Amino acid sequence: MPVDAPDAARLAAGRFQLRPFAEGDLALYAALFTDVDVMREVGTPFTPERAARAAAASLAHQRHARGRFRHWVVEHADSTAGLLGLALRGPRWPGGEAELGVLLWPAWQARGAATAALRAIRPWAFATAGMARLTCHHREGHERAARLMRGVGFSRAPARADSPLPVGWELSATALDAERKPRSLG
Repeated sequence: MPVDAPDAARLAAGRFQLRPFAEGDLALYAALFTDVDVMREVGTPFTPERAARAAAASLAHQRHARGRFRHWVVEHADSTAGLLGLALRGPRWPGGEAELGVLLWPAWQARGAATAALRAIRPWAFATAGMARLTCHHREGHERAARLMRGVGFSRAPARADSPLPVGWELSATALDAERKPRSLG
């Protein structure tokens, strides 16, 4: 039986902010998922109809205590850089696993937005939502994504059989705890 997911909270992300996805963001979601340049490294852009359906479904999940998705709008000052999402894999948030993804407008790519967003979501995912593991997948040869994932503490992992993207990454709560422990110098 699904366990209630915590609400998405506003999160500080360095010089960026993560704001919970809301009804006013449906057009943003659809625009990102239909944009050829945004989707170039992700997959085939959605049709406008599919994007509108996906945006509405994501909002419904965001609003429901047992929703399987949580999304945030990545903002910088008065600008919108993109969207970050977590998709629950399996029946539970606490102790479970979630796939994460970030879609950024081209003007915000390679400017620290994804790094800041991923670093900010880790404490929420592990401490607040109680996740055991975060995963991410990308296409073969996407070196910027590989550098990003290594840079925020993820390790290569076998791709999941149900992922359409072949390169897998994961970060476990225990690995993040180990990263935070002080190391002896002597």
